[in-house]
Amino acid sequence: MILNPPRSTRYAILGINYAQRFQSTAVAHAKKILNKESIYVISIPITTSKSYLYCNHRPGKMLAESQLKTIPWFIKFEHKIIKTAIKGWTKLSTSEKSINVKITNLVKQLLSTIGYEENCLRSFPSQRAMIREINQELIHSKHPNLVQSEIDKLNISHDQLKPIPLYHPEFQNPTTILNQIYSFRKESQVKHRKYGLLCAIGIPVSLPFALVPIIPNVPGFYLAFRLYCHIKALLGIKHLDYLLETTSVQEKTIQKQQEKLDEYEEEMDEVKMADESTVVETKHLRFSSVGEMDQIYSQHNEQRHLNELVQEDECILINESIIDSLVDQLNLDHLKEDLLKALNQETKRLNKQIRVDDAVE
Repeated sequence: MILNPPRSTRYAILGINYAQRFQSTAVAHAKKILNKESIYVISIPITTSKSYLYCNHRPGKMLAESQLKTIPWFIKFEHKIIKTAIKGWTKLSTSEKSINVKITNLVKQLLSTIGYEENCLRSFPSQRAMIREINQELIHSKHPNLVQSEIDKLNISHDQLKPIPLYHPEFQNPTTILNQIYSFRKESQVKHRKYGLLCAIGIPVSLPFALVPIIPNVPGFYLAFRLYCHIKALLGIKHLDYLLETTSVQEKTIQKQQEKLDEYEEEMDEVKMADESTVVETKHLRFSSVGEMDQIYSQHNEQRHLNELVQEDECILINESIIDSLVDQLNLDHLKEDLLKALNQETKRLNKQIRVDDAVE
């Protein structure tokens, strides 16, 4: 029979766990460049209410060559399809034919309207394909990184897995990040289900364009691509849910609250799901503040905008100079285009809200 420890002991354990989750903060301050060859999540504030969330996960860089065979077959198949699609797009976009140039420009315009949040969701790998780092003290292995499917096969317990670091600026509280993620998750799920269904309906409608031999079926290809993106985003939500798993007591509480949100979607913005205990009990993530991020943001923002206790209207926190500094100092050059897109889209959204509010007044 397993006995539950007394309440005082449980609180002591919570305190130890909480301290352990933040013990790497000094390390994060010391490292001026995030390691591209490690798995981590990063939260980059775009506005006072929204952040760009990205999961760095590169199997080709994190696994030894002998371990690549452990990657699930469907991931390898998807990569082959993507390579083929990229090859076809490169051929089309580099063509000098006037019709292909027009098609390329049209597709680029359409792609620029896609929300930056999709790339956030697509960055999260499936649970089976996710790479986790094993505690070297517990397992003697030349390769501390293992694919989740291999971890399951070896029956390695969760206690032997290192939590994945979630890097963020110090001015952004971990509870705020979790609440943003919960809200982002719910909004994205409703959105991608709706538009994914519309794309699935639109693909058969576009088939007549395929009968024209001269012009490629651009509407059909685009709708198929968008359907793929919506499916990937929905899968990304599922993969994100895995990282948000909490220990048993918290897990039941979160599950009940999530079910309540599913029933009352209109009230989801009013519900605050995370608190300090949720941060402690989130078992797959370790929140770690990065001092360099605070320095970069503070150079271009008023301190009151970085203070969560000051309640003000939502405003933009990032600009091109901040993006350049983040990309340069944190080794995030692969995110520059997405961050610029996020800046542009959020600026337009807030400007539109301001115009609407002015019109109402």
